Amino acid sequence: MKIGVVADTHIPDLSPVLPVRIAELFKGLDIILHVGDICELSVLREFQETYTLTFAVSGESDHEEVRPYLEEQRVVRFGGRRVGMIHGHQFEQQKGALGSLRRLLGWKPDPDALPAFLLERFAADDVHAVVFGHTHQPYVRMHGGVLLFNPGSALPGPDRHPSVGILDVGERSITGRIVYL
Repeated sequence: MKIGVVADTHIPDLSPVLPVRIAELFKGLDIILHVGDICELSVLREFQETYTLTFAVSGESDHEEVRPYLEEQRVVRFGGRRVGMIHGHQFEQQKGALGSLRRLLGWKPDPDALPAFLLERFAADDVHAVVFGHTHQPYVRMHGGVLLFNPGSALPGPDRHPSVGILDVGERSITGRIVYL
């Protein structure tokens, strides 16, 4: 089973439309996971109507019209594999105002802190993978037998190339790869 993973589309806040290459990459996939900062419901409708069944979670930048339809965190099952979905902004929120101030000042957290946070959020769910967004940076790494996967941001930025991800889910394994747009 092939699953497309996208995050941080920020439509129309950062761009009026999705990058054209997404259509090419997501055509024929079994499922799409959007891990937050969708911003408008029209983006979810586009994925659902143009490509395939789409599951999503909310991010901190999602507009008020989007949030009632999405959970902040969820677990989906594919081919005997359990995948946790979360945007990831909750990592900074747990630190409150101090976390926001540190981020504004350019402070970078311990690189192991975010993976530990994600694994802890899904510890009771016995997941095989956790997909997340928020950082706008691609991330593909195993931690304690769990694949942590961030597809990066679907839109370009000053410090990043736009990207999405593809998960290959088998009966006994799950792997992920980043595709730059």
